[in-house]
Amino acid sequence: MQINIQRAKELAFDALRKQSADQLLWLGAEPTGSLWRLPVLNGAFLIDLPGRSVATSGGEPVRPAWAILALHYLAVDGRPGDFRPTVTFADLPTARSYASVYNQRTTGRLCATVGRSLQSLQEAAAALGAEPAVCDQGSCSAAYVFRVFPRVSVQLIYHAPDDEFPPSATLLLPENIESFFCSEDVVVLSECLVSRLCGRPF
Repeated sequence: MQINIQRAKELAFDALRKQSADQLLWLGAEPTGSLWRLPVLNGAFLIDLPGRSVATSGGEPVRPAWAILALHYLAVDGRPGDFRPTVTFADLPTARSYASVYNQRTTGRLCATVGRSLQSLQEAAAALGAEPAVCDQGSCSAAYVFRVFPRVSVQLIYHAPDDEFPPSATLLLPENIESFFCSEDVVVLSECLVSRLCGRPF
C-alpha cells in the first residue's frame, strides 16, 4: 500500500511538470518564493515542485491522501465553470455503483463521530471556517459549505438526532466535480473532509 501511495504521489508531481504558472494562479495557488501556497479549508499547503514535497504552512508534511488531492487539483488543465454544490455522489455517472460504500465511509462515519450531536458538529464546522448555508432539501438542522480548494466547495446537510431517528447527513458536490477529480478522488476528498471535521490533522 505504501509503495502504491508513493507511486501515486510521484505520478501526481510528474503531471505538474508542464502546468503553467497562469493555470496555477487560476486554480488559486500563490507563488511564495520557490514554493506555491494553496489554500485548503482553514489552512494552506506549501508545495515545493522541484523538491517534490507538500507541507502545511507550519512546515509539517501533510498526509499522503491530502498531498495527492492537492497535486491532482493543481494538475487540472482546463478551466471548469464555478458551480455550487448541488448533487450527491450517487448522481455522478461514474459513481452510482459505489454510492452505498461511499456513504458508509463518509456521512456514516461523520454521524458516528463528530455528527452524533448538533453542537459538536457546529463546533467542528466553525473550526474549519465553514460558511452556514441555506438548506435546499427541506428542513434540516444545519447546512455548511466548505471551500476545500479555492475552486471546489462541498456542502454538508445535517439532520440532528431526535427521539425517533439517529443523525443523518448528506454531502453535496458541484455537478462538474469530475472536471477536477476522478470519482476515486471524490471519495478521498469527502473522506478527508470528514477526517478534518473529526479533528484529524492534514
